[in-house]
Amino acid sequence: MEDLNLSELRALTRENYHNIWQRVKAGEELEGEEKIIGELMKLHKEFYDEWESTDFDYEYNPDTEINPFLHIMLDTVVMNQITKNDPPQAKFTYNKLTARGHSHLETVHKIAAIIVGEIWDIMKNNRMFDEKGYVAKLKKLK
Repeated sequence: MEDLNLSELRALTRENYHNIWQRVKAGEELEGEEKIIGELMKLHKEFYDEWESTDFDYEYNPDTEINPFLHIMLDTVVMNQITKNDPPQAKFTYNKLTARGHSHLETVHKIAAIIVGEIWDIMKNNRMFDEKGYVAKLKKLK
């Protein structure tokens, strides 16, 4: 594959999400990560228009807009951690919070918020991922 710049990669990713959405709407059976993405997309009704859009080059303003594609990517990271039980604390935290009455999506978003904080700190401080620190933050979720 030739070298892609960031805007080309973003467009390809969004086109892929658009195609997954079209397959979800058509009732096609998805597998693996596409299935996870499709299920998450269905839960985010506020983004349905975004999944329909073919403006793959649109740049979201991070100060005023939610990037639905980035949002779903983060939700997907959480769901992968839960389904793969890696780290085990992610699944434990998910089960604990849903048992306490939090919805599936609310719980996924609580865990995703910790991931965003970790990513921000990694980039800001140019450090490696600290799994023990991440797990400690998961344990504190209520």
